[in-house]
Amino acid sequence: EHRVEGIESFVYINCVGIQLEKHYSNRRAEALAAWEKKTDVTAAINIAKRKKLPKLVSELEEKLQSISTNASHTSVKQAKERHLVSKALKSDFHNLANRRFRRAKESATERLTTLLRLWADYEETVAFEEFKGLDRTILEIERMVQVDNIVADGGAHLFSIK
Repeated sequence: EHRVEGIESFVYINCVGIQLEKHYSNRRAEALAAWEKKTDVTAAINIAKRKKLPKLVSELEEKLQSISTNASHTSVKQAKERHLVSKALKSDFHNLANRRFRRAKESATERLTTLLRLWADYEETVAFEEFKGLDRTILEIERMVQVDNIVADGGAHLFSIK
């Protein structure tokens, strides 16, 4: 469960960075679009004034009023700065997530290595105990079975007689 939480944390941190950067990218695009629209309407008003079209001027001024009052060159610059900061944060989040993920992988590898080492030690201990048991069994058989028993059994050809 701890490993799953580590992976979820990695994904979550990356997603937070992506969403943060996306949000400020959209705000920057909206601020720029509003500023461009305001600039276009203002330019159209100036052209309409030069051509002496008062009705068009009043319509364009109403349209200019409806455009966000926050549409300014300063707001575009601020939106750009926020977007750049969000990109830096996204990068920092990504680096943080990668470090945490790398640590989780290293920890999992260490746990696996420890588990395999313990298993190998156990298998070695069991094999050594079995070897000692077989050695005792062979010694007991050699002590109990005499050459006469083998010859009497008709199996002398199976063993080398010393």
